[in-house]
Amino acid sequence: MKKMVLLALLLPGLLACSRTGQQGGSSGGGDIVARVGSETITVADFEKMLNSQNRLIRNRYTSVEQKKKLLDSLVERMAMVQEAKRLDLEKDPEVLDGLNRLLARTVVNKVFNEKLAQEITVSDQEIEDYYQKNTDRYHAPEKVRVHSIFFAGARSQPKERQAARQKAQKLLEELKKQTDQRLFIDRARELNEDPEAKRLAGDSGFLTRAEMESKYGPAFAAAAFSLQQVNQLSELVEEEKGFYLLRQSGRQAAVDLALDKVREQIRTTILARKRGEAYQKFVDDIKQKAGIQIFEEALAKAKVDLSDLAPEGKNLPQVAPVPIKPIPQPPPIPAPAGK
Repeated sequence: MKKMVLLALLLPGLLACSRTGQQGGSSGGGDIVARVGSETITVADFEKMLNSQNRLIRNRYTSVEQKKKLLDSLVERMAMVQEAKRLDLEKDPEVLDGLNRLLARTVVNKVFNEKLAQEITVSDQEIEDYYQKNTDRYHAPEKVRVHSIFFAGARSQPKERQAARQKAQKLLEELKKQTDQRLFIDRARELNEDPEAKRLAGDSGFLTRAEMESKYGPAFAAAAFSLQQVNQLSELVEEEKGFYLLRQSGRQAAVDLALDKVREQIRTTILARKRGEAYQKFVDDIKQKAGIQIFEEALAKAKVDLSDLAPEGKNLPQVAPVPIKPIPQPPPIPAPAGK
Protein backbone atom coordinates (compact mmCIF):
# COMPACT_ATOMS: atom_id res chain seq x y z
CA MET A 1 0.00 0.00 0.00
CA LYS A 2 1.36 3.38 -0.99
CA LYS A 3 2.32 5.92 1.62
CA MET A 4 -0.29 8.42 0.45
CA VAL A 5 -2.97 5.80 1.12
CA LEU A 6 -1.65 5.54 4.65
CA LEU A 7 -1.95 9.30 4.95
CA ALA A 8 -5.57 9.05 3.87
CA LEU A 9 -6.09 6.48 6.58
CA LEU A 10 -4.18 8.44 9.18
CA LEU A 11 -5.77 11.85 8.95
CA PRO A 12 -9.51 10.99 8.90
CA GLY A 13 -8.90 8.41 11.57
CA LEU A 14 -7.93 11.06 14.07
CA LEU A 15 -11.52 11.59 15.08
CA ALA A 16 -12.44 12.33 18.64
CA CYS A 17 -11.91 8.66 19.27
CA SER A 18 -8.87 8.81 21.53
CA ARG A 19 -10.70 8.49 24.83
CA THR A 20 -9.44 5.69 27.04
CA GLY A 21 -10.67 3.92 30.07
CA GLN A 22 -14.41 4.44 29.47
CA GLN A 23 -16.71 1.46 29.96
CA GLY A 24 -19.69 0.38 27.87
CA GLY A 25 -22.96 0.76 29.70
CA SER A 26 -22.79 4.48 30.49
CA SER A 27 -25.71 6.52 29.19
CA GLY A 28 -26.08 8.90 26.24
CA GLY A 29 -23.44 9.77 23.66
CA GLY A 30 -20.63 8.57 25.94
CA ASP A 31 -21.58 4.90 25.48
CA ILE A 32 -18.66 2.99 24.01
CA VAL A 33 -19.51 1.02 20.88
CA ALA A 34 -16.01 -0.28 20.10
CA ARG A 35 -12.50 -0.36 21.51
CA VAL A 36 -9.42 -0.43 19.28
CA GLY A 37 -6.31 -0.91 21.36
CA SER A 38 -6.25 1.92 23.90
CA GLU A 39 -8.73 4.04 21.92
CA THR A 40 -12.49 3.93 22.00
CA ILE A 41 -15.37 4.89 19.73
CA THR A 42 -18.44 6.27 21.45
CA VAL A 43 -22.01 6.54 20.26
CA ALA A 44 -21.39 10.28 19.75
CA ASP A 45 -18.33 9.54 17.59
CA PHE A 46 -20.26 7.03 15.52
CA GLU A 47 -23.25 9.36 15.10
CA LYS A 48 -20.94 12.16 13.96
CA MET A 49 -19.47 9.98 11.25
CA LEU A 50 -22.84 8.54 10.26
CA ASN A 51 -24.70 11.87 10.08
CA SER A 52 -21.92 13.64 8.16
CA GLN A 53 -22.94 11.63 5.08
CA ASN A 54 -25.73 12.59 2.73
CA ARG A 55 -29.31 11.50 3.39
CA LEU A 56 -29.38 8.72 0.80
CA ILE A 57 -26.35 7.05 2.34
CA ARG A 58 -27.68 7.49 5.86
CA ASN A 59 -30.82 5.59 4.83
CA ARG A 60 -28.70 2.46 4.42
CA TYR A 61 -27.82 2.34 8.10
CA THR A 62 -31.17 2.04 9.88
CA SER A 63 -30.64 -1.51 11.15
CA VAL A 64 -28.09 -2.72 13.72
CA GLU A 65 -26.61 -5.05 11.10
CA GLN A 66 -25.95 -2.20 8.69
CA LYS A 67 -24.63 0.02 11.46
CA LYS A 68 -22.17 -2.72 12.35
CA LYS A 69 -20.86 -2.76 8.77
CA LEU A 70 -20.17 0.97 8.98
CA LEU A 71 -18.60 0.53 12.43
CA ASP A 72 -16.35 -2.22 11.05
CA SER A 73 -14.98 0.20 8.44
CA LEU A 74 -14.29 2.80 11.15
CA VAL A 75 -12.62 0.20 13.38
CA GLU A 76 -10.47 -0.97 10.48
CA ARG A 77 -9.39 2.58 9.77
CA MET A 78 -8.48 3.21 13.40
CA ALA A 79 -6.47 -0.01 13.49
CA MET A 80 -4.61 1.12 10.35
CA VAL A 81 -3.90 4.49 11.94
CA GLN A 82 -2.49 2.83 15.04
CA GLU A 83 -0.30 0.59 12.90
CA ALA A 84 0.92 3.60 10.90
CA LYS A 85 1.86 5.33 14.15
CA ARG A 86 3.61 2.19 15.42
CA LEU A 87 5.69 2.18 12.23
CA ASP A 88 6.44 5.87 12.78
CA LEU A 89 4.94 6.78 9.39
CA GLU A 90 3.75 10.12 10.74
CA LYS A 91 7.28 11.36 10.11
CA ASP A 92 7.56 9.90 6.61
CA PRO A 93 8.43 12.69 4.11
CA GLU A 94 5.66 11.65 1.72
CA VAL A 95 3.09 11.67 4.52
CA LEU A 96 4.27 15.08 5.69
CA ASP A 97 4.05 16.39 2.12
CA GLY A 98 0.49 15.11 1.86
CA LEU A 99 -0.34 16.69 5.21
CA ASN A 100 1.00 20.02 3.95
CA ARG A 101 -1.22 19.79 0.88
CA LEU A 102 -4.22 19.04 3.05
CA LEU A 103 -3.42 21.97 5.35
CA ALA A 104 -3.19 24.32 2.36
CA ARG A 105 -6.62 23.19 1.12
CA THR A 106 -8.03 23.51 4.62
CA VAL A 107 -6.87 27.12 4.89
CA VAL A 108 -8.72 27.89 1.67
CA ASN A 109 -11.89 26.15 2.85
CA LYS A 110 -11.97 27.37 6.45
CA VAL A 111 -10.69 30.92 5.99
CA PHE A 112 -11.68 31.87 2.45
CA ASN A 113 -14.63 29.72 1.35
CA GLU A 114 -16.44 29.62 4.70
CA LYS A 115 -15.69 33.20 5.81
CA LEU A 116 -14.33 35.73 3.34
CA ALA A 117 -16.25 34.47 0.31
CA GLN A 118 -19.53 34.59 2.23
CA GLU A 119 -19.11 38.34 2.75
CA ILE A 120 -19.01 39.08 -0.99
CA THR A 121 -22.21 40.61 -2.36
CA VAL A 122 -23.40 42.14 -5.63
CA SER A 123 -25.65 45.20 -5.60
CA ASP A 124 -28.45 45.97 -8.05
CA GLN A 125 -26.47 49.00 -9.21
CA GLU A 126 -23.48 46.83 -10.10
CA ILE A 127 -25.78 44.58 -12.13
CA GLU A 128 -27.29 47.52 -14.01
CA ASP A 129 -23.85 49.03 -14.70
CA TYR A 130 -22.61 45.71 -16.08
CA TYR A 131 -25.69 45.41 -18.29
CA GLN A 132 -25.18 48.88 -19.75
CA LYS A 133 -21.44 48.37 -20.34
CA ASN A 134 -22.05 45.05 -22.10
CA THR A 135 -25.16 45.96 -24.05
CA ASP A 136 -23.84 44.23 -27.19
CA ARG A 137 -24.09 40.89 -25.34
CA TYR A 138 -27.79 41.35 -24.73
CA HIS A 139 -28.86 43.27 -27.84
CA ALA A 140 -27.49 42.12 -31.19
CA PRO A 141 -28.88 41.67 -34.70
CA GLU A 142 -28.91 38.36 -36.52
CA LYS A 143 -25.52 37.13 -37.74
CA VAL A 144 -24.56 34.70 -40.46
CA ARG A 145 -21.30 32.92 -41.23
CA VAL A 146 -20.38 31.73 -44.72
CA HIS A 147 -17.41 30.28 -46.55
CA SER A 148 -16.86 31.79 -49.96
CA ILE A 149 -14.83 31.28 -53.13
CA PHE A 150 -13.99 34.43 -55.10
CA PHE A 151 -13.15 34.71 -58.81
CA ALA A 152 -11.73 38.11 -59.79
CA GLY A 153 -13.27 39.89 -62.79
CA ALA A 154 -14.20 43.56 -62.47
CA ARG A 155 -17.12 45.06 -64.42
CA SER A 156 -14.65 47.43 -66.10
CA GLN A 157 -12.84 44.44 -67.65
CA PRO A 158 -15.48 42.52 -69.70
CA LYS A 159 -13.11 39.86 -71.01
CA GLU A 160 -11.70 38.97 -67.59
CA ARG A 161 -15.18 39.13 -66.11
CA GLN A 162 -16.57 36.64 -68.60
CA ALA A 163 -13.70 34.23 -67.87
CA ALA A 164 -14.32 34.59 -64.11
CA ARG A 165 -18.04 33.89 -64.63
CA GLN A 166 -17.27 30.71 -66.56
CA LYS A 167 -14.84 29.44 -63.91
CA ALA A 168 -17.30 30.16 -61.12
CA GLN A 169 -20.20 28.51 -62.96
CA LYS A 170 -18.15 25.41 -63.72
CA LEU A 171 -17.14 25.05 -60.08
CA LEU A 172 -20.73 25.57 -58.91
CA GLU A 173 -21.90 22.68 -61.10
CA GLU A 174 -19.12 20.51 -59.68
CA LEU A 175 -20.04 21.36 -56.09
CA LYS A 176 -23.74 20.66 -56.65
CA LYS A 177 -22.93 17.13 -57.76
CA GLN A 178 -20.83 16.33 -54.69
CA THR A 179 -22.06 15.20 -51.26
CA ASP A 180 -18.69 15.58 -49.54
CA GLN A 181 -19.01 18.85 -47.61
CA ARG A 182 -15.22 19.13 -47.27
CA LEU A 183 -14.90 19.71 -51.02
CA PHE A 184 -16.05 23.33 -50.74
CA ILE A 185 -13.38 24.09 -48.12
CA ASP A 186 -10.73 22.36 -50.22
CA ARG A 187 -11.68 24.37 -53.29
CA ALA A 188 -11.81 27.58 -51.23
CA ARG A 189 -8.19 27.04 -50.16
CA GLU A 190 -7.14 26.04 -53.65
CA LEU A 191 -9.00 28.37 -56.02
CA ASN A 192 -9.80 31.55 -54.09
CA GLU A 193 -8.47 34.59 -55.95
CA ASP A 194 -8.60 36.75 -52.83
CA PRO A 195 -5.35 36.10 -50.86
CA GLU A 196 -6.89 36.66 -47.43
CA ALA A 197 -9.94 34.55 -48.26
CA LYS A 198 -7.69 31.81 -49.61
CA ARG A 199 -5.74 31.72 -46.35
CA LEU A 200 -8.97 31.46 -44.34
CA ALA A 201 -10.73 29.09 -46.76
CA GLY A 202 -13.17 31.95 -47.40
CA ASP A 203 -14.42 32.00 -43.81
CA SER A 204 -16.28 35.25 -43.14
CA GLY A 205 -16.84 34.63 -39.44
CA PHE A 206 -20.20 35.61 -37.94
CA LEU A 207 -21.23 39.00 -39.33
CA THR A 208 -24.35 41.16 -39.23
CA ARG A 209 -25.96 42.08 -42.53
CA ALA A 210 -24.49 45.59 -42.32
CA GLU A 211 -21.00 44.24 -41.55
CA MET A 212 -21.23 41.82 -44.46
CA GLU A 213 -22.39 44.51 -46.87
CA SER A 214 -19.53 46.76 -45.80
CA LYS A 215 -16.90 44.06 -46.25
CA TYR A 216 -18.16 42.16 -49.30
CA GLY A 217 -20.99 44.11 -50.92
CA PRO A 218 -24.82 44.15 -50.89
CA ALA A 219 -25.31 41.22 -53.28
CA PHE A 220 -22.98 39.04 -51.19
CA ALA A 221 -24.85 39.94 -47.97
CA ALA A 222 -28.27 39.35 -49.54
CA ALA A 223 -27.21 35.92 -50.80
CA ALA A 224 -25.60 34.97 -47.48
CA PHE A 225 -28.68 35.87 -45.44
CA SER A 226 -30.99 34.06 -47.90
CA LEU A 227 -29.29 30.71 -47.17
CA GLN A 228 -31.40 28.95 -44.55
CA GLN A 229 -29.46 25.78 -43.80
CA VAL A 230 -25.89 24.86 -42.92
CA ASN A 231 -23.93 23.69 -45.99
CA GLN A 232 -26.54 25.18 -48.36
CA LEU A 233 -24.93 26.58 -51.53
CA SER A 234 -25.78 29.87 -53.18
CA GLU A 235 -26.12 30.47 -56.87
CA LEU A 236 -23.51 32.66 -58.53
CA VAL A 237 -23.20 35.98 -56.65
CA GLU A 238 -22.19 38.91 -58.82
CA GLU A 239 -20.33 41.82 -57.19
CA GLU A 240 -18.41 44.77 -58.62
CA LYS A 241 -15.00 43.08 -58.51
CA GLY A 242 -16.00 39.57 -59.48
CA PHE A 243 -18.08 36.52 -58.59
CA TYR A 244 -18.62 34.58 -55.38
CA LEU A 245 -19.83 31.12 -54.49
CA LEU A 246 -21.15 30.89 -50.93
CA ARG A 247 -21.82 28.07 -48.51
CA GLN A 248 -23.67 28.77 -45.29
CA SER A 249 -21.69 27.72 -42.20
CA GLY A 250 -23.87 28.97 -39.36
CA ARG A 251 -26.50 31.44 -38.19
CA GLN A 252 -26.91 33.26 -34.89
CA ALA A 253 -30.38 34.50 -34.03
CA ALA A 254 -30.91 38.10 -33.04
CA VAL A 255 -30.57 38.79 -29.31
CA ASP A 256 -32.81 41.20 -27.39
CA LEU A 257 -32.73 40.45 -23.67
CA ALA A 258 -34.20 42.80 -21.08
CA LEU A 259 -32.30 43.32 -17.84
CA ASP A 260 -34.78 41.27 -15.79
CA LYS A 261 -34.15 38.28 -18.07
CA VAL A 262 -30.43 38.24 -17.34
CA ARG A 263 -30.24 39.80 -13.88
CA GLU A 264 -29.31 36.58 -12.05
CA GLN A 265 -26.92 35.53 -14.80
CA ILE A 266 -25.12 38.87 -14.43
CA ARG A 267 -25.16 38.56 -10.64
CA THR A 268 -23.44 35.18 -10.91
CA THR A 269 -20.87 36.57 -13.36
CA ILE A 270 -19.99 39.53 -11.16
CA LEU A 271 -19.95 37.36 -8.03
CA ALA A 272 -17.52 34.93 -9.66
CA ARG A 273 -15.26 37.81 -10.75
CA LYS A 274 -15.30 39.45 -7.29
CA ARG A 275 -14.67 36.08 -5.66
CA GLY A 276 -11.69 35.48 -7.95
CA GLU A 277 -10.26 38.92 -7.12
CA ALA A 278 -10.82 38.36 -3.39
CA TYR A 279 -9.17 34.95 -3.58
CA GLN A 280 -6.13 36.40 -5.32
CA LYS A 281 -5.83 39.09 -2.65
CA PHE A 282 -6.22 36.40 0.03
CA VAL A 283 -3.33 34.42 -1.49
CA ASP A 284 -1.17 37.52 -2.02
CA ASP A 285 -1.65 38.59 1.62
CA ILE A 286 -0.62 35.16 2.88
CA LYS A 287 2.45 35.15 0.63
CA GLN A 288 3.41 38.61 1.84
CA LYS A 289 3.15 37.51 5.47
CA ALA A 290 5.32 34.50 4.71
CA GLY A 291 8.14 36.57 3.24
CA ILE A 292 8.95 34.82 -0.03
CA GLN A 293 12.21 34.93 -2.00
CA ILE A 294 12.74 33.39 -5.44
CA PHE A 295 16.27 32.56 -6.61
CA GLU A 296 15.99 32.22 -10.38
CA GLU A 297 19.65 31.31 -10.96
CA ALA A 298 19.26 28.26 -8.75
CA LEU A 299 15.88 27.48 -10.29
CA ALA A 300 17.45 27.42 -13.75
CA LYS A 301 19.74 24.60 -12.63
CA ALA A 302 16.83 22.25 -11.95
CA LYS A 303 16.82 19.49 -14.58
CA VAL A 304 13.79 17.70 -15.98
CA ASP A 305 14.35 14.01 -16.71
CA LEU A 306 12.22 13.03 -19.71
CA SER A 307 14.16 9.91 -20.63
CA ASP A 308 11.43 7.53 -19.50
CA LEU A 309 8.53 9.24 -21.28
CA ALA A 310 9.08 8.15 -24.88
CA PRO A 311 10.12 4.93 -26.62
CA GLU A 312 13.71 4.89 -27.84
CA GLY A 313 14.14 6.59 -31.19
CA LYS A 314 10.89 8.54 -31.00
CA ASN A 315 10.54 12.23 -30.36
CA LEU A 316 8.49 13.48 -27.47
CA PRO A 317 5.32 15.39 -28.36
CA GLN A 318 5.48 19.11 -27.65
CA VAL A 319 3.27 19.85 -24.67
CA ALA A 320 2.69 23.28 -23.17
CA PRO A 321 3.98 23.52 -19.58
CA VAL A 322 1.36 23.41 -16.85
CA PRO A 323 1.80 25.99 -14.07
CA ILE A 324 2.02 24.57 -10.57
CA LYS A 325 -0.71 25.80 -8.22
CA PRO A 326 -0.13 24.61 -4.64
CA ILE A 327 -3.54 25.96 -3.58
CA PRO A 328 -6.42 25.29 -6.01
CA GLN A 329 -8.71 28.12 -7.07
CA PRO A 330 -12.07 28.02 -5.30
CA PRO A 331 -14.92 26.51 -7.32
CA PRO A 332 -17.37 28.82 -9.14
CA ILE A 333 -20.40 30.00 -7.21
CA PRO A 334 -23.76 28.68 -8.48
CA ALA A 335 -26.69 31.00 -9.00
CA PRO A 336 -28.66 31.74 -5.81
CA ALA A 337 -31.22 29.07 -5.00
CA GLY A 338 -34.83 29.77 -5.81
CA LYS A 339 -34.09 32.30 -8.54
